[in-house]
Amino acid sequence: MAAEEVPSIQILNKENYFQQALVPFPNAIPYPPLGPSSLRLRTSVLSLTVNNFTYATLGTLLKWWDVHPLPAGTPAPYNDSSKYGRISAWGYAEVLESTVSAIPKGSFLWGYVPLGTLAQDLEVRMHDTIADQVFVTSAYRQHVMPIYNRYFVFPASSLSGEIASKTPALAHDAVLRVMHATAFLMADFVFSSDAARVVAPGLAASDEAANAAWSAKDGDLRDATVLIFAPGSKAAAIFASLLVRRSEAQGRPRKIIGVSSEVSRAFVEGTGIYDGVLLASAEHPAAAVPELAESKRVVVFDFGGRGGAGRRWAAALADRCGADKFLFAVVGSGIVDPAAAPQLLSGMGQIPPFPAARVNADDMRRRAMKAVGEERYWSEEAKSWEHFREQGVKGLSFTWGEGMEAVIEGWDRLASGKVLPSEGLVFKV
Repeated sequence: MAAEEVPSIQILNKENYFQQALVPFPNAIPYPPLGPSSLRLRTSVLSLTVNNFTYATLGTLLKWWDVHPLPAGTPAPYNDSSKYGRISAWGYAEVLESTVSAIPKGSFLWGYVPLGTLAQDLEVRMHDTIADQVFVTSAYRQHVMPIYNRYFVFPASSLSGEIASKTPALAHDAVLRVMHATAFLMADFVFSSDAARVVAPGLAASDEAANAAWSAKDGDLRDATVLIFAPGSKAAAIFASLLVRRSEAQGRPRKIIGVSSEVSRAFVEGTGIYDGVLLASAEHPAAAVPELAESKRVVVFDFGGRGGAGRRWAAALADRCGADKFLFAVVGSGIVDPAAAPQLLSGMGQIPPFPAARVNADDMRRRAMKAVGEERYWSEEAKSWEHFREQGVKGLSFTWGEGMEAVIEGWDRLASGKVLPSEGLVFKV
């Protein structure tokens, strides 16, 4: 951090999160003494994706506004936490100061970071058996899902040069690693061909109840026709690429078909991942999928198809296939206009009249770690991530920005739909 830097943060209007402000904190430096068992972190690299808008849309329901609350000294009117708040991104933060002996000053953490250059102090504890993981123990964050309180530790020597050079590997980490985690959990556990690894996808009263309600038959994609909505989204492309790598013996689906908007179609076809690409605007979904009759079952994965296209197709296909041969899996949502957020929230509680499941990464990960053991789980996820990062997604490129002003511009581009399907936004701040 440059000595002359005035820290600043992004603050959003909670009701209309397309409205943002870049708020400076000229009196924040010098920072006060750091407490025990704590790290002082400053965001160094972050990404912006559709996920950021999901965090804002569901921020009150899922406590995402609480992860990085408004700092002390926030000026009016932005100090009103009932109207304004902060949403997070995935990326790297530098350790400016440390009272944790295992994490020296100059190290980096990868995880859920705030959008801004104002440092934050977090109480942490090291993982008992995995040396490069740390958990946030600050009291105000203990009610959020554990996935957001787990960070990976990197020595300064391994990242300083990459950050300065803005390397493609670093961009992959910032933009895609968390999406790979969700895709990996789905492909290798929830929809695994190994019955011993199958875990339930979403929320339930207990893991035991969830797993009892979700069987290997539910997760069986062998000889299935898989339809993926928003196939150009990064999480969808990663998931599809993991399915494509399967052999027949590993339960590869019969067909993996992307159902795309016209805007994304060229990019989706260019990835070379999908066996075919259909347009979501088709009036008669059942007629658009000739594979229905030959398939053992049809599974629709909705990663955020526009205008509710996934649900519309699901209703038509379920009626054609029959409930015993159909599943609708909701994974994510697209960019939701703030005015439409209440409708989305009310729709989340509606149970569709066909077999359906909703994916939640935190629940899947907890169950997966129980199934195979925590250390084995992290070893497998890391191996899968390294393999994917080497391959990447054909046609996907990264646009680097620098500084918080660039982050603000990137947020506006995402909100206005100006970010290309083939583009990933990553920022050095």
